[in-house]
Amino acid sequence: MIALVDSDVDVQSSACGALGELGEKAATSEVISRLMTALRDSDEDVRSRACDALGQLGEKAATSEGINRLVIVLGDSDENVQPSAREALGKLGEKAVTNEMISRLVIALGDSNEDVQWSARKALWKLGEKAATSEVISRLVIALGDSNEDVRWSACEALRLLGEKAATSEVISRLVIALEDSNADVWWSACGALGKLGEQAAMSEVISRLVIALGDSDRYVRSSACQALGKLGEKAATSEVISRLVIALGDSDDDVRLSACEALGELCQKAATSEVISGLVIALGDSDKHVRSSACRALGQLGEKAATSEVISQLVIAPGDSDEYVRGRACQALGGLGKKAPTSEVVSQLVIALGDSDEDVRSDACEALVKLGEKAATSEVINRLVIVLEDSNEYVRRSACQALGELGEKAATSEVISRLIIALGDSYKGVRRSAYEALGQLGEKAATSEVISRLVIVLEDSNEYVRRSACRALGELGEKAATSEVISRLVIALGDSYKGVRWSACEALGELGEKAATNEVISRLVIVLEDSNEYVRRSACRSLGELGEKAATSEVISQLVIALRDSDEDVRSGACEALGELGEKAATSEVISRLVIALGDSDVDVRSSACGALGELGKKAATSEVISQLVIALGDSYKGVRRSACEALGELGEKAATSEVVSRLVVVLEDSNEYVRRSAWRAIGELGEKAATSEVISRLVIALGDSYKGVRRSACEALGELGEKAATNEVISRLVIVLEDSNEYVRRSACRALGELGEKAATSEVISRLVIALGDIYKGVRRSAYEALGQLGEKAATNEVISRLVVVLEDSNKYVRRSACRALGELGEKAATSEVIRRLVIALGDSYDGVRRSAWEALGELGEKAATSEVISRLVIALGDSDVDVRSSAHRALVKLDEKVAT
Repeated sequence: MIALVDSDVDVQSSACGALGELGEKAATSEVISRLMTALRDSDEDVRSRACDALGQLGEKAATSEGINRLVIVLGDSDENVQPSAREALGKLGEKAVTNEMISRLVIALGDSNEDVQWSARKALWKLGEKAATSEVISRLVIALGDSNEDVRWSACEALRLLGEKAATSEVISRLVIALEDSNADVWWSACGALGKLGEQAAMSEVISRLVIALGDSDRYVRSSACQALGKLGEKAATSEVISRLVIALGDSDDDVRLSACEALGELCQKAATSEVISGLVIALGDSDKHVRSSACRALGQLGEKAATSEVISQLVIAPGDSDEYVRGRACQALGGLGKKAPTSEVVSQLVIALGDSDEDVRSDACEALVKLGEKAATSEVINRLVIVLEDSNEYVRRSACQALGELGEKAATSEVISRLIIALGDSYKGVRRSAYEALGQLGEKAATSEVISRLVIVLEDSNEYVRRSACRALGELGEKAATSEVISRLVIALGDSYKGVRWSACEALGELGEKAATNEVISRLVIVLEDSNEYVRRSACRSLGELGEKAATSEVISQLVIALRDSDEDVRSGACEALGELGEKAATSEVISRLVIALGDSDVDVRSSACGALGELGKKAATSEVISQLVIALGDSYKGVRRSACEALGELGEKAATSEVVSRLVVVLEDSNEYVRRSAWRAIGELGEKAATSEVISRLVIALGDSYKGVRRSACEALGELGEKAATNEVISRLVIVLEDSNEYVRRSACRALGELGEKAATSEVISRLVIALGDIYKGVRRSAYEALGQLGEKAATNEVISRLVVVLEDSNKYVRRSACRALGELGEKAATSEVIRRLVIALGDSYDGVRRSAWEALGELGEKAATSEVISRLVIALGDSDVDVRSSAHRALVKLDEKVAT
């Protein structure tokens, strides 16, 4: 402190720097006062270092006097002091947002000195939305009309930095006008600002003006227009915009082509047209490396629709590009194309990329292999990743650990586990952390005594992040890791000095399941509900919920009720979720009353969680007050709450199936949000036959034509759940039409619904269309079609159906084969032909136990005709099958055949 008034300016400057490095601990009133005095020092270096120090002291230094002094320093005569003052104000947070300070920063944006402009932008960026007050926005709107072009440009820049909170209709309108500014700098800055305002700015007028700007003579304007259109999201993904962006891919300017690639990538799947894909493929050969890199990234963002043979073949070549960024982006793109991309050629190229000379490319190759899913989990890939665990670069070693973890059980070989254990001793903490996490992800196979012992030791590592990762890994290993020693050490970790370790220990204990639900664990978690850190308290809530009914003691329930009043919204939300998971024991009148109060919480997540908890408590919570409050929640301003209210009413069952509830759910069927509409349909289905009114059925039929696939799917499911009352000719006819829906999940749900409607739906047309569905390209649809035919009973047991089901017993997908077995069994004695019996006997030797079980069950259902000596002999052999469920199915089949032969 004395050094701040030392006669030597170097000592004063060093003292300021030292105080700043001490951070909040040094933020006493005396220190702050001395630093404010230093802001008036005659030496510019002392003034600059004093600004830096005040910024580092944090919000405690954000007193009105301190802010005012820093605002004055914004006009300091020395250009090196001004940036320090701006940066300090940015670090002081919300308290520093005063009109005077914002005005100074806006003026600084138009300063002739680029360093001053840069520091002003940085300060506004740090303050971000906190600076987006109505008064500040009004000042900036006025500045957009200033006669000085630098001021207009600065206003555009400031609005861009303020983000979505500045997206008022007035701001958007004025920025559209700015697109006609005589100054090109203002024009391209206005484009950038409109892009940053996000989807709220995606109005037809804005989009039209940005499309016009794509043809501007100034390259910066064209580039900014591309960027803005990309940021506006799906609403901007019109055919005109996409076509113009494709044209921009051929622009003479590198930056414009680059921005066009980025924009098309950001518009995602709506932009995944053949024209766009072809344009991006051409861009992969661009002379500019940044354009090639951006084209790779865009193709990855377009997802599976872009996974054409042409795209994949071109991207496979790209990892051989001369530029490392292009090679890295090509790897990322191949990963982003999803499950359609993992051809042997793609996997081979990524394996080669694991040996690239650039560490970032090697790291990207690791991550891409993970995204390709199980098809990439070949022995070659796994072996190469094991080698990469010894890479010279720590980030690559870390990525290899992460990749092996993400590949899951297929990668859980003894060699992989052994090498990951070695990686636990890596000199770089990031590698150690990833190795622990990977061992956790490998599941039970990695839960060896050696791994568990090493993880227990690591709980005492000097690095808090490593200790946290060890906690997580133990939790992910599951019940096999739930030894008394592990549980005891995790209980100790609940008292760790680092909050991240404490909350990870909470989560791990919850994931270990019932074995961890000891009195000691429960008691300690109850204590942790009062931890000073909100994330730890929230994790304690969740863990108590995951421990289930064993944790549903009166003390736990009482403490969770108290947690419903916690000052932190995440803790309140976690308490709601935990009470719901504790089940019926927690369904006391006090708990229900407090959850009803939580339905009125100021935080949307708490309201949503309260809805969910009431639904999970089930019938005991189905009081008139709860139902009434959930009906009110159907009108909540937040879509997540409305959705949760729908789901809760559905879970409460028949008691909630009042005319008022059904009527309100019918109203919600017109909600603006597709997920809310979908949840409403599901709720109506779960309420059962009481909800099967003519109005509900009529609305469900209309919903089968909804523009959103999720709503169509839920409407199918609801019609199936409503039972026979919904089996009208109109419903059946519409479901038959839906069997040709463009979305596979909707087609699958239509199959299931027809099956659930039972014999009333067993018309020749339905059966004929379900037979056609047996040839659907999607296995899920095929499976559901088989199951539906089985549910339709004897009427569906036509020669054509039986013949198709027999063919399907050789389908390449094991789940489809299983469904075919089940369907044949459900068709009963009419399906008991010698061919069917012969093919089911062959299925008894299937490699998948689920098929073997279903084949036994089917033979049991076919009756006396299936009781041949060969079948009986095979059933006796099956009683010794390695799979307990197969043995059980064989036993049941023998009993059924014996009964049918005896009658």
